[in-house]
Amino acid sequence: MRISNMSLILRHLQTSPALSRTRLARETGLSKATVSTLVAELCSRGLLIEEEPDLSGNVGRPSTGLRTAPRTAAGIGLEISGASLLLSIADLTGDVIARRCELVDDATHHPDTMIEHVAAMLSQALEQLTQQGTTVPGIVLAQPGIIDYTDNTVHYSSTLEWHDVAVADGVREAVARRIGPGRSVPAITLENDAKLAAVATYERYAQDGVHNLLYLSGGEGIGAGIIADGHLLRGWLGLTGEVGHMPVEPEGLACRCGRRGCWETRSGLQALTSTYPPGDAVRDETTSLDERIEILRQRFDAGDTELARRLRLSQQALARALAILADVLNPQVIVLSGYLAAFADVFVSPTASILKDRLLDQRAAVRLETSHLGQWASSHGAALVALESVLDNPTLVDIRPTC
Repeated sequence: MRISNMSLILRHLQTSPALSRTRLARETGLSKATVSTLVAELCSRGLLIEEEPDLSGNVGRPSTGLRTAPRTAAGIGLEISGASLLLSIADLTGDVIARRCELVDDATHHPDTMIEHVAAMLSQALEQLTQQGTTVPGIVLAQPGIIDYTDNTVHYSSTLEWHDVAVADGVREAVARRIGPGRSVPAITLENDAKLAAVATYERYAQDGVHNLLYLSGGEGIGAGIIADGHLLRGWLGLTGEVGHMPVEPEGLACRCGRRGCWETRSGLQALTSTYPPGDAVRDETTSLDERIEILRQRFDAGDTELARRLRLSQQALARALAILADVLNPQVIVLSGYLAAFADVFVSPTASILKDRLLDQRAAVRLETSHLGQWASSHGAALVALESVLDNPTLVDIRPTC
């Protein structure tokens, strides 16, 4: 009960900062005595800090606000996205305190190569956080494709061309070798990149009362993260969101997954880049996704007519698919990312118009917007999820002798 009540207080202050002990007791339903005792312990663990009392002139004893403390605990999120590795570190305030991007010069995306690169980045981050006295409760790796949650493996990723790769175990072993004996490696878990991007995106929208959101990634493929009533929708095996493989043309183009007519054959990045010859910069998989999208944007602005034609076809496919998803999921907001956001002038207005025309109920009007997090959405979400263990059990952070 003590730990669950500490968790309740910590989570409440994470979303509603600067509350007094009295107000915290009222909003959580805990007694004032319980709140006082548990707040003292959370402060002793460095997880909460007190603000200066409010001396604005109100009658009575000035109240002291409580907030989650910065940098005491931090989660590490790392996205494995083909040519690049994106690392984000977030603390309990929700702030991202560090970011780093590295290119991986390996067009084959060989698991062993990727694992060593990932381990090198994580080891360096862990060393820096340890020196700062920051507790790292967990590491979450963001992966494109289907995750097997029973054994923490990548079951299948068409983007990386991986089948049943034990990424988490491989990274854990590689990090352990690098940091040396006698030091423990934080728990390492896997999650789908689009799901994690939805988690990070939702953090901002929740403040505005948006609790039903569809996040759509526009990269090598098309993936989705779905927030329903404030919760990430996973499904039976965690496969929710593989929308890029919805059959939109039963006898259509061959997809990397082995089937035909998948949505991403029309709206994935390859639907645009395949018009260019092998060796072209936009088909170079050792170049980061953002760089390739930027090149495409420059060519579009310069008047590339074939690219413009393919973008129109992609927009039409996007509108058809989103009309289906909007009816099925009833989101308040649909957020576009990746190249879909980079070409917002092509995608947003005409697609929003089609969605509006197809409304069954005018109350169900959906907003179509672009991501505010850019390429960092998945690693940001991963870092936030990596903090969940401390939010569930604050005693994972030791009491600090200086408190």
